[in-house]
Amino acid sequence: MKSNIKFLSLFFVLCILITGCMDSSVNKKININNIKSDISGFYKKFSTDYLDEEITVVNKDIIGWDGEVVKYIDTNNKVSRCTVIIYGEDEKSTSEYYFIDGYIYVTTLKEYYTYPIYYSYNRPIDIMYRTFDESVIYDGMIYELVNGEFIKKNIEDIKIPYTSLQEINEATGE
Repeated sequence: MKSNIKFLSLFFVLCILITGCMDSSVNKKININNIKSDISGFYKKFSTDYLDEEITVVNKDIIGWDGEVVKYIDTNNKVSRCTVIIYGEDEKSTSEYYFIDGYIYVTTLKEYYTYPIYYSYNRPIDIMYRTFDESVIYDGMIYELVNGEFIKKNIEDIKIPYTSLQEINEATGE
């Protein structure tokens, strides 16, 4: 009986330790109002810095893709925003990456053409439809905006070309 009590006591202590040591980020939720406020502040600062010529714009081609990256670098030599444009034969994808303290806010606009671009180079491209998605990359996880809430998603389910500045740099050969 004493061994049962010792076992139960040890089991109980282990359960408490395991529960206390678990990563608290599992229960973290992303507050859409905080994100909107951060983005609004980012836009204001970015616009002011850009008008004051404190932002350097650098264009680079993407290696292995028909596309380009436009980096916006502040006076501290820190990338504050990136635009990734990828052209396909029947679509164009424009992803905007905003590097905000602690996370990356990403918008993706996809434009789907009515016919493949190589079909006729002499006519303007007609867009059949567009899709627009918003995502947040936070603490190594990706969240997609669905019906006004950021929902945790698998990286394979999100339609963004890159998930970090490091991946963008690698795509341009930096």
